[in-house]
Amino acid sequence: MGMRGRIALAISLVVALTVVVFGFAVHATCGVVHAQQAHARDQQNGLLTSALQKYRRDGTLAPGARLDDSALPEPLADAAWKEGTATFVSGGSAPQVWAAARVDGKVLSLSASYAPQGDPLQSALDRALVPVGAMTAALLAVAGWFTAYGLSRRLRLDAVPARRIAAGTPPDPRPVADGGRAETAEPPERHPATPLATRAAVDRELTAGMAHELRTPVTGLVAAAELLPHPRAVEMVRDRAQAMRSLVEALLEISRLDAGQEQARCEPVDLASLVRDTVSRVARESGAGEAAAASVSVVGEGRIVETDAGRVVRVLEILLHNAARHGASPIEVTLRGSSIAVRDHGPGFPRELLDHGPRRFRTGAPDRGTGHGLGLTIAVGQAEVLGARLRFHNPSDGGAAAVFELPETRTCS
Repeated sequence: MGMRGRIALAISLVVALTVVVFGFAVHATCGVVHAQQAHARDQQNGLLTSALQKYRRDGTLAPGARLDDSALPEPLADAAWKEGTATFVSGGSAPQVWAAARVDGKVLSLSASYAPQGDPLQSALDRALVPVGAMTAALLAVAGWFTAYGLSRRLRLDAVPARRIAAGTPPDPRPVADGGRAETAEPPERHPATPLATRAAVDRELTAGMAHELRTPVTGLVAAAELLPHPRAVEMVRDRAQAMRSLVEALLEISRLDAGQEQARCEPVDLASLVRDTVSRVARESGAGEAAAASVSVVGEGRIVETDAGRVVRVLEILLHNAARHGASPIEVTLRGSSIAVRDHGPGFPRELLDHGPRRFRTGAPDRGTGHGLGLTIAVGQAEVLGARLRFHNPSDGGAAAVFELPETRTCS
């Protein structure tokens, strides 16, 4: 199977696996069995109340009621003695629903057979997921085939000079026809670093191209989620699709940073006001679970700097979210001159990050959460666009600290 077929097959398999996982998750979380059990328990509890009233009124047992029944499940008997009344659903080949209560030093109990039935809504949802999943997988397989055609064509063209370089033969100086694409139409230079730079440029375009191609089906998946009949299914599919969309947007931002397409625009910025406003907004948007405990302190006088306010906010947002997600409160933001420090009191940065810096899709340790390592990579890239410096270290008294040092002089256009 050629590269086009492999890429298309990989895309379709990933989509099919995602649909299967969503289907099992929706099926498992619909809660039909629990709802039926709760309904059966309530019914049996109502019958038990009537039986108790009859027994206390005239001392007789209602139909089906028993005193100190020998078949009474032991957990139910213990619960009835401790709590006064209790319900229980027994398993086995003939499940039963029980209700029992303590009365006059004895246990009055009722039982009935319990046979859970399928839920029509859940059955309809299961039937709807199959055609929707099959249609989505088929459409994305076709889209993947055409996407893979363009990607594999460029890779095949690049493989010719790559094989010559690997064999120690100088690359062919003649341009390679590629429909006018600049990175493959230009002849390779004699400098040994040029093939590596060309390859890096191709990799950047490949990442950007894949992110652009994935954006459309992910957007369609978000819209398709609204067509599912069950609100819980809509919520689950939408959350996962939103996560995929956030990942694609992060990849696009990284590809622009790698390609040098980002340029900073300077304007006078009051750093103290900018930092306070950003911390407050992140706390409001994130709620109590993230960045809500961040405190801001300004050392010395506030400073007006010439910089790109939007990129400063972007870096600060990433540092706040990272501290809240992987660290622990309290989170402290300290502004000293043109330097912004964000510190948490969690386990600290992993050693790999301190030694080599942030790396995409590398979080440094398996227990660092569910991130992709893209946030801090973007923060470092945005800092470089500003001509700033972003340093990471673990203070001696615990926690993790990221120091964002803006340049003293104007470095943007």
